[in-house]
Amino acid sequence: MSVSYKGLEFQTELLARWAAFFDLAGWQWSSNVSAVSNWKPDFRVTFPCGHSECDGSHTLLVSVLPIATIDSFKSHPAIQQPYYVRDESDHILADGGALFGNDPNATHWEIVHGAGGGFEDVYFRVPEAARIWREACGLVRPGQ
Repeated sequence: MSVSYKGLEFQTELLARWAAFFDLAGWQWSSNVSAVSNWKPDFRVTFPCGHSECDGSHTLLVSVLPIATIDSFKSHPAIQQPYYVRDESDHILADGGALFGNDPNATHWEIVHGAGGGFEDVYFRVPEAARIWREACGLVRPGQ
């Protein structure tokens, strides 16, 4: 059953909820993402970064799965794309791959940030992620 959000059809309610979350968090997103090798991301998201050594934003290619924790999915192609996602021609497509689960508690990616970088999650980038997630869930209902 597809779910509609802002006039777009999503295959699952979870995908539509993440789209609503991205809107509420002020992240730019698209859902028409090309495959990278054997991996087909669900979203391309771009969020602002005010760090002086960053270019003003970061971009992720995101896979969404109906999972409660990331721990069992460390071999997923999204997690296997840290610090840059490159195409077959070695062009950089995004700062990293990310895996998003059932809610902000199940999110994970690894990117360069400033002079360092490392593991991040939604809470690192969106301070009120729990409240925004609840609001996003209220915007998406099955059968809409």
